[in-house]
Amino acid sequence: MGRKAVDITTKRTIILLRASGMSQHEISRKLNISRNCIYQTIKKFNKLHTVATKPGAGRRSKLTDRQERAIKLQQVCDDTLSLNDLIRYVQTSFNITVSRRTNRIYIRRFRNDLKRFKWSQPRVHKGGSVGIWSYQTCHGLGPIVFYDGSLNSDKYIDILDQHLPTAYEKFLPQSPRKILLQQDNARPHVSIKTRKYFKKKKINPIPWPANSADLNLIENIWSILDDKLLKYNINNTDQLKTALKMAWMEISHDTI
Repeated sequence: MGRKAVDITTKRTIILLRASGMSQHEISRKLNISRNCIYQTIKKFNKLHTVATKPGAGRRSKLTDRQERAIKLQQVCDDTLSLNDLIRYVQTSFNITVSRRTNRIYIRRFRNDLKRFKWSQPRVHKGGSVGIWSYQTCHGLGPIVFYDGSLNSDKYIDILDQHLPTAYEKFLPQSPRKILLQQDNARPHVSIKTRKYFKKKKINPIPWPANSADLNLIENIWSILDDKLLKYNINNTDQLKTALKMAWMEISHDTI
């Protein structure tokens, strides 16, 4: 009998531990997993920015993509439909005979289809919330920073003081172009205290007109991050933070 496959949750833990600075040998001892498995997981993540297993080709589907979507739509419209009801629907609509086992596979596939949330139900998370901050440059994304409660001027200045110098260090001193800081008009961003901080540090943010279109580039990153969270089962703030860290590391430089 072969070795038991490592589940995706453990693989995510491997990536997080590696990102925290642990060596592959230390991770292997901590999780009681072979070093070869640790190496292969990290190698795959560095190459593909995901730890998900690529599905095999398998047997050719009996239904077309359009027919599968039609079955999904029937389930969305009426959750009370039984297997026999769906089998009769397929036979009547497509003139195709589908067994109970095959139809059960389509139902299971639909329930695991993350995109169904977009059209069938709102996403509600009652386990608490966290505030996040980061930055985006042509050199890549900055670290994801968590803060508790509402963001005020003191928290914002503290975050900038810790992380903004690192962002500026990524640009060459002899760079011919001026480095510009872009932010919106959120209250902590434009408060008197924050403006005094910018003046002291000789930082000149790009002027941002009131009631302007939402053209901040990082809004695209937040949208991508939100979509990636759909594949995680989140029940509390600790799981939310873990999912955010994993999803953040999955965003490739090509995407940025």
